[in-house]
Amino acid sequence: MQFIDFLGSAIVVVVGVVLVIVVRALLNRSIRSTSGKSFPYHRQLITFAIALLGVFLAIGLLPLEHQVKTQILSVLGLLLSAVIAISSTTIVSNAMAGIMLRLMQEFRGGDFIEVEKMVGRVTNFGIFHTEIQTITRDVVSLPNLMLVQKPVKVTRRGGTFIHLAVAIGYTTSHAVVEQHLRQAAESIGLKDVFIFVEELLDHAIKYRVYGLLEESAERLSKTSDLHKAVLDTLHANTIEIASPSIMDRREFPNNHLYRPKERAVEEKKEDEVAIEEVAFDKAEEAESIEQLRIVEKKLVASLEKLSSADLSKKIAKQRKSQIEEKIKDVQKEIAEREADQAEKKEAGD
Repeated sequence: MQFIDFLGSAIVVVVGVVLVIVVRALLNRSIRSTSGKSFPYHRQLITFAIALLGVFLAIGLLPLEHQVKTQILSVLGLLLSAVIAISSTTIVSNAMAGIMLRLMQEFRGGDFIEVEKMVGRVTNFGIFHTEIQTITRDVVSLPNLMLVQKPVKVTRRGGTFIHLAVAIGYTTSHAVVEQHLRQAAESIGLKDVFIFVEELLDHAIKYRVYGLLEESAERLSKTSDLHKAVLDTLHANTIEIASPSIMDRREFPNNHLYRPKERAVEEKKEDEVAIEEVAFDKAEEAESIEQLRIVEKKLVASLEKLSSADLSKKIAKQRKSQIEEKIKDVQKEIAEREADQAEKKEAGD
């Protein structure tokens, strides 16, 4: 055999390599210009598809007998099928789960989710896994298959009810307890507060106070504030908290109350940083990018409506120019924030 016999296969290999390089370059450029709307894994999938197609074409053009080439292609097909079958419980399952989660759109970047006793905010949503950032600023990678199989609690962006359970002794009227619990919840800005008598225990009555938090991003800090407000309000009104059950073998007078001494209420410092700003910095960035993409979609929709509207050419052209300028500014901001995210990720932050 001479080199000319392998020329077809060599051309296919060279063309395949060049095509992969060109396609990846075009896709990277497209992502920058379109604010990264494509899936983050599209480059790998397209590269794999081109490489696989090139291998089959190169084998098909080899100067071999038809039966030999058929056998080689059959063996490659069997190997590929075996790999897919073996990894179907992991890679393929996670990929299918990722696509399903994308289509369902149950949550997006910046959302609070809770799964398997883990609570955090979504920072990255890929085809195989989803990253969440916990209160410790650590990033946890969750397989998408897990998010499909396990119940996922998503905190609504429009507001969520935060709650707190507390036990009060039977010597205190439930009407008095409800009044003070409602006062504590309203003092930190919660809306639509209501009290639920949850259980009658052996030593006390278990109450649970609910309040609507309109800014779901403040969930952690407001939950802490609710605990503080309940403690301060009940102690200020000489109401003992009996949760967990009180067991004290020291002798006290009959009128002794199990509560701390009164002290001045500490005012929150103006420059004090909220918990969420420190714990969920990556999630905040992801949420801001999602919000910018929503703004971009609205601007594009406005541009389409303007094209079909019955306006004079001068007015339509002027408004179209303004909207296009806003779209460019939003796309530029998204590209800058995504580039900043990529730099921080490479730096290991």
